[in-house]
Amino acid sequence: MSFLTPLYLLAGLAVLAPILAHLVRKRPRDVIDFSSILFLEPSARRLASRSRIEHWLLLFLRSLILLALAFAFARPYLKTSVQQTATVDPGKDRVLLIDASASMRRPGVWEQAIANAKEYFSQSGQADSLAVYLLTDRLEPIVSIEQSRQAPGQSRALANEALDALSPTWFASDIGKGLVQALDLLADEPLETEQGQSVRSAQIAIASDFQQGNSLETLGSIQWPSDIPVIPLVCKPKSPGNASLTILSNADQADQADQEQQADQESTEDTLRVAVRNSIDAPTDRFQLQWLDSNGLAFDSTKTEVYVPAGQQQIVSVTRPLELDPSVPIVLELQGDEQPFDNRQYFYRGKKLLARALCIDSRLRDSKDSLWYFATRVPVSQPRLEVQWEQKDPNDSLVEQGQSPPRWVVASSDLNLPCAERLKPWIEQGLHVLWVLDRPVENRNPPTADQQPADVALVLKSWFDEDSIAIFEAESNRYHLLQEIDMNHPVFSPFADPKFNNFTKIRFWHHRNIQGFDPESWRVLAKFDDGQAALLQRPLGKGLVTLLTSGWQPIESQLALSSKFVPILNSLFELGNPRPEQDDYHCGDAISVSLIRQGWKSTNRRFDAPGIFSLESSRKKASVEPIESVLPINEQTDAIAVNLPRSECLTDPIDLEEFSRFGIPIDTRNIVQIDRERTSRANPLGEQLEASQRGWWWMLLFVLLFAGFESVVTALGSRTRTIPSTGG
Repeated sequence: MSFLTPLYLLAGLAVLAPILAHLVRKRPRDVIDFSSILFLEPSARRLASRSRIEHWLLLFLRSLILLALAFAFARPYLKTSVQQTATVDPGKDRVLLIDASASMRRPGVWEQAIANAKEYFSQSGQADSLAVYLLTDRLEPIVSIEQSRQAPGQSRALANEALDALSPTWFASDIGKGLVQALDLLADEPLETEQGQSVRSAQIAIASDFQQGNSLETLGSIQWPSDIPVIPLVCKPKSPGNASLTILSNADQADQADQEQQADQESTEDTLRVAVRNSIDAPTDRFQLQWLDSNGLAFDSTKTEVYVPAGQQQIVSVTRPLELDPSVPIVLELQGDEQPFDNRQYFYRGKKLLARALCIDSRLRDSKDSLWYFATRVPVSQPRLEVQWEQKDPNDSLVEQGQSPPRWVVASSDLNLPCAERLKPWIEQGLHVLWVLDRPVENRNPPTADQQPADVALVLKSWFDEDSIAIFEAESNRYHLLQEIDMNHPVFSPFADPKFNNFTKIRFWHHRNIQGFDPESWRVLAKFDDGQAALLQRPLGKGLVTLLTSGWQPIESQLALSSKFVPILNSLFELGNPRPEQDDYHCGDAISVSLIRQGWKSTNRRFDAPGIFSLESSRKKASVEPIESVLPINEQTDAIAVNLPRSECLTDPIDLEEFSRFGIPIDTRNIVQIDRERTSRANPLGEQLEASQRGWWWMLLFVLLFAGFESVVTALGSRTRTIPSTGG
């Protein structure tokens, strides 16, 4: 039956209307005296009770019509004993995804999520299975679908007990990914009949704050089934608004500024750029930034005032306390916000590592005509890497006792075969060598003992076993320019913008021609306007060899005097020494192998809370533990800063209509109303019985028969009666 059946049956009370109508006695009309009856003696009127029912047959017929009409709309059907056994409720699979991300730590949100979840469970039937999964950046089972199906009668108590034991984490959340995984779990645990038809319906409920940091793009990769609705249990904080801060890395700043302004925006040793974001429903727009130590104590009373209107973001520069050692971890706190979960940023630049860079060049040269003079003036050092240049003669020892191998080698045409053979094992282990052919060469084969410089082709043959390589001096009476520059390569990608890709002011007076090299093994990054290779690269083992066929000294070209010389040399250095990711670890990240220093073993552990974590090394293992105070940084200890995922700071709510864009049926009505309507439609067998018995059809037939009979009786009773005449 429909859930409106009781209302239609209640309409049967309309049978009282004809009963009341029959109880009303018609009053006799006013008597008019005529002259012909003035002398007649009036007779006494016959009195009748007002509550007396007249015309019982009509009353009975009219009552039957109303009752039959009410039963017809109620659509009744009869159950047999066999049919009643077959209509046992198979139950449904209810899967609850409870968001336990960091944004659920806002006051009142987690408590509301637990209350909504328990209210949702209270509407379940005895045959329903209740599964609970923790939703963060992954889906973790608390009460799995399989467990809930094994004891459906106890699943409500089991689910409520599991909810009481949960608490929010510091991880990010991904609702799109969680929904896809939940759908896969339902598909992996089907419950079907022998004919392969599913006898259990399913629905997924999400208790979450539905903040904008959640990604829904994963939902676009699947076709969501229309018979599995998603019920959002929206949780809201006690007080609106939220402000957050993020210390920008150099990569973040590059995204927000043009390249020509990047130098002014990059963080220095003592100045950092901080992004402060305010939510769209924020009640305040004025905040303060203050430096704290790792114990949460302020260094001084100095605060940086920040004005951020609601729904906007401001970038401000803050200065690190000058009295602190740059290697000491510190905390930047945002004050003035009522949601404290994302108001701290932990910062640690890390210890500076020392790196050796060698310039293999003859000391007999004049300083201004040597590679050494210009190379050492390029600031290739990084925030966490200090590069120390050393000039080496090709015949010198490249590594002294106790020294580490070089991180970068720049060699001139003075590089000889014995020195190249000493470099080869380092190149195969990851060394990057920039070989600059900055001297004219003569095509002599084999070279003589007193030849200066040595035959450079032999060096390439010793590295790559290419006998066909030959190097000649280019003969030309004019300067040459660069062309066919590979702007997709990291060396030239900083100049990809049309505002910076003009190389016509760099003139090359002399260059060398390289012939016989394998074009499939070598990558040509730039050519001269005569078609000869100017800059080319080839990997060797784990390392890399870059060959420049002209020098950058003024006697060779104008490259060293160009504004593009410094970024080109920096890019070449970073090919073998990529900038380490600093201050970019978030809760939920695993410790990467690159983070563990040489001789350490990775613990492969996730960071489960923001803070400063220490890394202590030993010969057997590496431990990663949170620290509560500033640690002395030495050779055996280091630290890293772990912060909240940035997506968790985007607390503005998602429009639930976004789910319909992916074809997901979202039901935002009241939970009780949803379950009441679904319960009324939960018995498809009853609808089949109703359709087969067609009780409503018989009731309508009775209505027509009774109405016809009532019309006949009324017509017979309403005939005009003849009044007998009296003598006068």
